[in-house]
Amino acid sequence: MNVHQVLSGAGPYDAVTMQALAFRDLFGQWGWGGRDVAAEIDPRIGDRIAPLRALRAGAMRPDEVLLVHYSAYAPKLRAVLELPQRKLLISHNITPARWFWDHDPQAAVVCALGRKQLPEFAAAADVAAGVSLYNARELGSDTVIPILFDPAGLGAPRDAGRPDPPGPPTILFVGRLAPHKRQDAVIRAFELYRRRHAPDARLVLVGAPINWAYDAAMRELAEELSPGRVTIESGLTREQLAERWRSAHAFLCLSEHEGFCIPLLEAFHFGVPVIARPIGGVPEVAGDAALLLGSQDDESVAAELLALVVGDGELRAALRERGAARVAAYAPRQTAQTLREALESLRG
Repeated sequence: MNVHQVLSGAGPYDAVTMQALAFRDLFGQWGWGGRDVAAEIDPRIGDRIAPLRALRAGAMRPDEVLLVHYSAYAPKLRAVLELPQRKLLISHNITPARWFWDHDPQAAVVCALGRKQLPEFAAAADVAAGVSLYNARELGSDTVIPILFDPAGLGAPRDAGRPDPPGPPTILFVGRLAPHKRQDAVIRAFELYRRRHAPDARLVLVGAPINWAYDAAMRELAEELSPGRVTIESGLTREQLAERWRSAHAFLCLSEHEGFCIPLLEAFHFGVPVIARPIGGVPEVAGDAALLLGSQDDESVAAELLALVVGDGELRAALRERGAARVAAYAPRQTAQTLREALESLRG
């Protein structure tokens, strides 16, 4: 069986690209062929992803399958919709444009067009799926093909005999430095927690910024509210990121939009208690393994939940056990089987 993967764009650090490459490794294990192509390619990705023009209609057999990873506005991919081969569309989610108009208007336009174009792509696919049920329902579908999450590549968690890191409380958030991720709310909640409960606490925000102006704005806010207590960093190696996880006492996610939220599973892998806003795909990924805020809860409530989880050893132990179960629920073997069944259903 040949499966050709089609991406709107490919880059060396892009999560969707990494997902497609992981899928290609699976296809190789199954003895399947095919090519991976993208409309736009960062040269740093090397030769693992070919230009879209490499997918020539005349060179494909009718029984081959197209797997379209949809994650951005991609007008160049419209030609793919016209090909006769059967198609599986996986939606990786596009952030609503309203979060970017004030900070990156160009990104806002791309997001708005991408969300407008999504129904057209979903209608042209034989099977439309989301990486979460939240994403799938945006397509009018109930088909879910989750993120292929392999904890083995993250690094080892802390020693089970010493699950809590030493030192003053360290609060962590991992995710792109962007308006919808609400690092501003995380900073405010942290300062409330620090002022009320742990003056020596520190906050670490890990994630590449949407632009340097937004990075500067978050640094200014952090220095204004919690001078010297907040670290913002990006470009970490895998081992450096693993150390941030091992040093964390809690993971605080106050995002206003998440299609899946891979860092939740990373936190569960490292045994880090999670406090999160229950939006988008967060509740289905977190299950019962996180402390979820109520719909009207604000940063003050988040601060008190931080104090609760940092101070209650029995609660932390219970959350670690539940978190391990959530990681098991997203075991790579299960996701691979779901993907294979979806693709084999399209076999001509």
